[in-house]
Amino acid sequence: MLGLARQTDPGWAKAALADVGELLRDHAHCEKKAAASALSIVAHHPEHPELAGPLVALAQEETRHFFRVLAELERRALRLGRTPADPYARALASRVSADGSARLRDRLLVAALIEARSCERFSLLADTSDDPRLRRLWGDLFRAEAGHHALFLKLAAGVGGQAAARARLAALAIEEGELVASLPLRTAIH
Repeated sequence: MLGLARQTDPGWAKAALADVGELLRDHAHCEKKAAASALSIVAHHPEHPELAGPLVALAQEETRHFFRVLAELERRALRLGRTPADPYARALASRVSADGSARLRDRLLVAALIEARSCERFSLLADTSDDPRLRRLWGDLFRAEAGHHALFLKLAAGVGGQAAARARLAALAIEEGELVASLPLRTAIH
């Protein structure tokens, strides 16, 4: 369903839940960056007006998620803090083609993979967490990320053609799996 070539190490969820505050901080920043990324795609590709509506709606939803996670941080008397580096997202972004329409297709497919990885990990968190409030949050985010993943796949197919998007997704998924395996486990969604 998600097209991931490699599953997350089963120990990741337990390790991530050992510092819920840091996990929430990280994810708040992820939501903020996801909203900005969706709007950036719209801004950089006015030749594809069909992207504007779906991606602006996605940015609005990501912003609502940002506020929801921020409220959970505030409930715990925690601060958001500075935006941390995301070696996972940065490494995936480096795999985007520099070539015109292939670049846009790849940006959409990389976004789809990021959403798929988030979806997978929220499922693990929902299954592992002892806190009913957090289980509900992780479950809600799981469902949202699954929808975002599907949207990015649909948009990539619309831009680059179904066959080309599938082939490129398969190649990027292998690279994403290798990347996940090479990064240390950390208290972060990615």
